[in-house]
Amino acid sequence: MDLKKVLLILMTILIFTSSVSLLADDIRGYFIPEYYVVASNNSEELSDQHGFWIRRLYIGYNTDLGDGWSARVRLEMDSSPFEKDSIVPYLKNLHIKKKLSSGVSLILGIIEPPSFDKIEKFWGFRYIEKTPPDFWKFASSRDFGVALDGKTKRGIVYTLMYGNYSSNKGETNSGKAVYGRVGYERRNIYVEINTHFADDGGKNKNFASVFAGLKGNWGRFGAGFNYYSEKSVDSEKKDNGIISAFGVIKLSEKSRIFARYDLLSDLNFKDISGYLPVPASTNLAGLFIAGLNIDISKHIKISPNVKYVHYLNSELKGEFYLNLTGKIFFKTKFGK
Repeated sequence: MDLKKVLLILMTILIFTSSVSLLADDIRGYFIPEYYVVASNNSEELSDQHGFWIRRLYIGYNTDLGDGWSARVRLEMDSSPFEKDSIVPYLKNLHIKKKLSSGVSLILGIIEPPSFDKIEKFWGFRYIEKTPPDFWKFASSRDFGVALDGKTKRGIVYTLMYGNYSSNKGETNSGKAVYGRVGYERRNIYVEINTHFADDGGKNKNFASVFAGLKGNWGRFGAGFNYYSEKSVDSEKKDNGIISAFGVIKLSEKSRIFARYDLLSDLNFKDISGYLPVPASTNLAGLFIAGLNIDISKHIKISPNVKYVHYLNSELKGEFYLNLTGKIFFKTKFGK
């Protein structure tokens, strides 16, 4: 999609949101600009590249429909990394929610499965990099389906979901997925186990994740293991795992340092493309991320950070990426 079409969509959204802003209870979003430097890479085409891009742009609209019903629409756009294509917009969320009772909700539409959504919030630096199961393509961040989501007064969280297993794209086969999560959440601790089982075009795909995290005024720490397998009728079962841990240390009210390490236990099911390409299907890979997060203001964050990919049992050299990443929030005066 070319830039003119993107601008037309943005203008339409702005006109629409301005016309309904008196009725809307939440219109907001953020974008992630970044200056990147490929300091070292095994690809001659990528090595020494540097420049600006927009990693993500989100515009979301949330509204109260009354009688315990609410709705959410979210549009996402991103650059095509290392390519000359224009920024591409697409629908990220579209769902309605009904509060059934205290702490229990029924959600229908394009929503976040329980695979890593709460872990992503605990990690807290999605604008720097995705969570391990999302980055390494073990699980998707969206699916079209129906979910029952709840939390008890004692801190037990749970989710049960049935979906297409086609992310936010159209459905193309009769296969479906069942997701489940149970966890414990308090002010200083979060623990969860989640899984999903899917039939995707004749392939049986299974995912399981275990995560535990601690947090306090000092910062936070989290560690987990993710497992993924797939098998078709005429092939042997393939599986892989991710061991991951991260730490965030608070330096001041407006600054934090963070670090994370992911390690694959086997060759991945597919290569990783995008802003951090990794030939993980043919090389056993590990990923290290570290940086400094600074709150410039209430709505502006900036982070100098480094990403290093290393390869085990391979002749490929390590790959370094240096980044200056920002996160800029925006909202209407009616937003909360």
